[in-house]
Amino acid sequence: MEFGIFIPSARNGYIISEAAPQYSPTYSHMREIIQAGEENGFSFALSLSALRGHGGTTGFWDDALESMTQMAALARDTTTMKLIGSVNILAIHPAIAARMAVTIDQISEGRFSLNIVPGGWHPRELEVMNVWPGYEYNNYRWEYAGEYCQVVRELWENGVSNFKGKHFQYDDLRMGPKPDNHVNIVCAGASDDAIAFTTKYADYSFRLAWGGVDALEEVVGRFNEQMEDAGRTIRPFVALGVVLADTDEEAEAKLQSYIDTPDRGVMEYMIGQASTDSAKGGTSEILAGVDAKGFVQFSTDFITGSPESIARQLDEWAELDVAGFMLIFPDYVEDIKRMGREVFPLMKNFTAVQALQNA
Repeated sequence: MEFGIFIPSARNGYIISEAAPQYSPTYSHMREIIQAGEENGFSFALSLSALRGHGGTTGFWDDALESMTQMAALARDTTTMKLIGSVNILAIHPAIAARMAVTIDQISEGRFSLNIVPGGWHPRELEVMNVWPGYEYNNYRWEYAGEYCQVVRELWENGVSNFKGKHFQYDDLRMGPKPDNHVNIVCAGASDDAIAFTTKYADYSFRLAWGGVDALEEVVGRFNEQMEDAGRTIRPFVALGVVLADTDEEAEAKLQSYIDTPDRGVMEYMIGQASTDSAKGGTSEILAGVDAKGFVQFSTDFITGSPESIARQLDEWAELDVAGFMLIFPDYVEDIKRMGREVFPLMKNFTAVQALQNA
């Protein structure tokens, strides 16, 4: 079982609370997080694409580092960590995304993957850039993403694209050099259309966990059935929050303090944005269906406890048919170090990075 890090490259990470740690992202902080991860058994890290923040009293995501340039730098400051950078496909031309990925593939010596973000549930971030095509885009965004990926793959594999589709048409679009390695494409969408996209174009899938182990088991079961029908063997990685403390009671109290002080301005803004999207099973529907606790936790399950309790719970989650978990923390550097020292050694389902590299 692999464990990765959902790095907090936008303000305040993934906890929408006035009581949570308040910070703006800096490259030195991201580097410290990633290097701590490498030293403590984590095998991959994903950086989000955030083009506009959500405001509120905490300024949630109002400050953000650009994902691809950040991962290019982190490729030089790491040696084993697999790095996943994100592009919003309405803001970045496919030829530019393809070339950026090739560049980071060279810098990282094959450790880079590209996360495709079609946008949609947060239209305001695209409207202010004048690249939002209108709300009808939500009905065809994964079709658009599929054509985008076909162009990117043609450039990687052939160095040229003459693609003629509904949304993209090119004559002699060229890119060189071609990548030295197969560059993985990642899809983090959860809707039915996103899963259909994954079966055709992606190498990895990421999902949010909400509703506990049983709910995730049902979701993963449906996902795996769709993969089997498509003749693919992709298994999902799942985002999961961890609140670690010396005792179970202390950890639960810490999480409860976050839940008791939500940033309601952010919640109202996110609900308003999500209401513009009618995609079934997607981020917007998930946001519409969670309570205040769910919003504070960014629609992601959190587990709490002492190192012993966290190890036991992660072993339970790891029994599901998933490839691994991408973890979220309140205090990333210190919590990552404690995971390496006090949690992973207690687990039966933890796979050391060295073993993964030799597999």
